[in-house]
Amino acid sequence: MRSTIWKKTLICLGAVLFLESPAVSLAFAYTVKAENTDAEAATSNIKSILLIGQDKREGESRQRSDSMILATLDKDQGTVSLTSFMRDLYVAIPGYSTTRINAAYAYGGMDLLDQTLEENFGVKIDGNVEVDFEVFQVLVDKVGGIDLELTQAEADYICGRDQSVLYPQPLRSDWNLQEGMNHLDGEQALIHARNRSIGNSDYRRTERQQEVLMAAFAKIKDLGVFDIAGLVKDVLPMVTTDLSLWDITGYAMDVMNIGTDEIASYRIPEDGAYTPQTIDGMQVLVPDLEQNRQYLQQILYHAGE
Repeated sequence: MRSTIWKKTLICLGAVLFLESPAVSLAFAYTVKAENTDAEAATSNIKSILLIGQDKREGESRQRSDSMILATLDKDQGTVSLTSFMRDLYVAIPGYSTTRINAAYAYGGMDLLDQTLEENFGVKIDGNVEVDFEVFQVLVDKVGGIDLELTQAEADYICGRDQSVLYPQPLRSDWNLQEGMNHLDGEQALIHARNRSIGNSDYRRTERQQEVLMAAFAKIKDLGVFDIAGLVKDVLPMVTTDLSLWDITGYAMDVMNIGTDEIASYRIPEDGAYTPQTIDGMQVLVPDLEQNRQYLQQILYHAGE
């Protein structure tokens, strides 16, 4: 008990000290969202942050969201979960047409993407954090890289040794990744997270993105309190978010209290709750909205328990 209280005290002290830094004071320019939604069973002790990976390169404006992962903290149950929304979901985007869900971010940023998810799937989103490819690499490098289990095919893909696959990578003879546990830097982790050439296309790609996040959580968990506070200070100006420093500090404290040894992972659409179709020349996943909404109510809000 004393250790927990001391840890919380140090985090709060670190946050106060960093507030005096000009770089961190920029965090207060962010707007905190306070929108009400119709999520049927949301509670005050269940908070969900949408992690958005943007498909934007240098010199480009806002593009489609390459990945959408809902990180949910349940303080009552003491759990952390990651729910991926596949980018080819065919849904109605408010104010626009019915199309792939990843177009919502390109059309209207975080607000429209949140509204799209909330109206189609009944989830409550409490905040957003968006990174592009370059920032993702920097974030991984700032935590010292990540440790990840790879198959030989995945290792060969990252290093560019297999040029017969779809979307092959440039050959990197200076990289010696092999089957088994590997230490990946930011560039290697990004290639792995975006890999849809090995395995079951976007389905396996979605799993890889969750595995990368879990490995990053595990690495951060082992950092000291002031190291974590310093990481937040360095990273916050680099990401796009509608959360304040106080919000992020509070969520970090929740994660530390809950722990990250067991992180549940889910995917929308649920197996058996969608139909692959080709519409207007696009290969899409048409979800059974009611079945997927019920599934989310169960896994996130414990409906029916």
